[in-house]
Amino acid sequence: MQLIISLMLAFSAWAASDKALLEDESHCVAYKAEKVVFFVSKSAVIGKNCDVSAQVLPEVGGLYHIEVNIPVRSFKSDDPDRDQDVMKILKAEERPELTFRTKAMTAEEWKKLFGKINFDLEGELFIGNRSFPLKVRSTYLPKPDAAEVDGVARVQFKDFDIPLPTVGGGVLAKAKPELELHFHLQSHRILGADSIRLANVMDKNEAKPNDKKAE
Repeated sequence: MQLIISLMLAFSAWAASDKALLEDESHCVAYKAEKVVFFVSKSAVIGKNCDVSAQVLPEVGGLYHIEVNIPVRSFKSDDPDRDQDVMKILKAEERPELTFRTKAMTAEEWKKLFGKINFDLEGELFIGNRSFPLKVRSTYLPKPDAAEVDGVARVQFKDFDIPLPTVGGGVLAKAKPELELHFHLQSHRILGADSIRLANVMDKNEAKPNDKKAE
């Protein structure tokens, strides 16, 4: 019984940690996996990366896509050896950055999407010399001077043709097949974001007195 209670408490602590994986006002991405040691003990493995650059890029026909670049070397967990393994897993020798590129839409389509607050952000994730489809469940967070976008994708290693990470051939430890990819980005740090960003509440409130004077 004591063992069952201990496992339940450990699981509760792991689940609660998901809420604070990336803080408000951060401009970062992260991965979260679960490690199983000796087939019994489970623990969360989290790596964060705040060396993120993002921009809105125009295309022909009045379309725009968002591109997020993530240096692979900048993922930091609590284990430097693991961070080196992550660089190999993510094929840093072929391409030093991960790139997430959304599908292209018009400015009005972007604003309509952000107006839903909760939405799916679809695109491609480039790892090494390959790309993989990725859909991220996202939330648009309007703020007085800008906006923030938060999201998480629940995927599996096999979705990116990545073998399950193991220690000692899987006898000592191995990762579970599931993986979470998190991001939290600030619009004022996304180059060109104003071209597709919703007008914020402060902008609208400040516009009202001028409208009345015009009447």
